[in-house]
Amino acid sequence: MGALPDTDVIVFYDIPSDTPSKAWSPSTWKTRYALNLKGLPYRTQWVEYPDIAALLQSFGLEPTDPGTILPYTLPAIYDPRTKRAVAESAKIAAYLDDTYPDTPAVLPKELRAFQAAFQHGFGTVVQPAVLPLFLPRTLPILTPASQPYFRRTREQMFGTKMEEICPPPQYAAQWAEIERAFGVLAGWMDDAGDGRFTMLGGAVTHTDLSVAGWLVWMRIVTGKESEEWRALEGWHGGRWKRLMDLVEPWYDYSR
Repeated sequence: MGALPDTDVIVFYDIPSDTPSKAWSPSTWKTRYALNLKGLPYRTQWVEYPDIAALLQSFGLEPTDPGTILPYTLPAIYDPRTKRAVAESAKIAAYLDDTYPDTPAVLPKELRAFQAAFQHGFGTVVQPAVLPLFLPRTLPILTPASQPYFRRTREQMFGTKMEEICPPPQYAAQWAEIERAFGVLAGWMDDAGDGRFTMLGGAVTHTDLSVAGWLVWMRIVTGKESEEWRALEGWHGGRWKRLMDLVEPWYDYSR
C-alpha cells in the first residue's frame, strides 16, 4: 500500500462502479451514510475488488468474514488522527461513535447487541431473497478491473454460472420473494418502536442506514425511474420510500 495517508481527513475505502454516483455497494453505503450523518471530514479512496485483501492485510487487519469465499471485504477506514484502520460497517460505526462522541451517534453502546441480532436476522431473511436477482444484474455496472473477480467469486458462492443464478424467466418469482422478505422486515420494524418508520421509532441508527444501503444498491441496479423501483417504493404502505426520504440529507457521494 505504501506510506499511510498523512492528512487529518479520514480515508474511506469504497468499491467503484461505472455508474454516475460511482458508489454503489450496499455494505459501503452504510459507512458513507454514517460519515455524512456525523459530519466528519473524509475522502474516498476507490479500491477494485482484486485489491481489497492486500489493502486490509497491509493494515494488519484480520479477515472481516473468515473462512468464506470473501474473507476480506469493504468498507474500511483509516483515521490518521488516531492512526487506526477499521473494517466492517458496524465496527466502523462503533469506532466513530467512541472516537468522536460530539457527533450524532449511529451505534450507541446500548444498541450494539440489538444491531448484531438485527444483522443476523437481515442476513437470514432479506439477503438470500435479494442476492440471486441483484448480483447478476450488478456485474455490468462494475468496472472492467473488478468484473472478473466479482464473477468468479459469486459463481463460486452459488455453484453455477452468473447467468444461471436467476435467469430472466425467474425474475417475477424472485421479486415476489423479495417483497415477502421485506414484509418480514417491515413487521420487525413495526414491533421495534412506536409505529414510525425508523427501526427504533426515533433517531436514525446504523440499523436504518444498513437497510438504506441495500435499498440504494437496488435503486441503482433497477434505475430510479424503473417500474421495479416504483413498485418497491410502494410496498408495505410506502415504508421504503419514507426511509429513503429520511436518509436523503446524507445521500452524498461527492467526496
